[in-house]
Amino acid sequence: MPKSTVDIEIFVTAWVAENVHQVAGLASVPSEMDRLAADLTRDARARGISGSELHRALGDIDDYLTEQYRRACDQV
Repeated sequence: MPKSTVDIEIFVTAWVAENVHQVAGLASVPSEMDRLAADLTRDARARGISGSELHRALGDIDDYLTEQYRRACDQV
């Protein structure tokens, strides 16, 4: 059964709060975003949220996570 956009946004907001943090000495932001995108997609699928549902709710996952990472860095 497809998840609602609100359910997906709630899941993603909680996931980002738990998993997206500034990484000291990070050599490659794109590599970190790839890792986070894979982890987010895996955890979403475990909750019955498909990759296409994530894309509909967030747009490009790498772009979304990059913006969330920048916000996390700005808060430090």
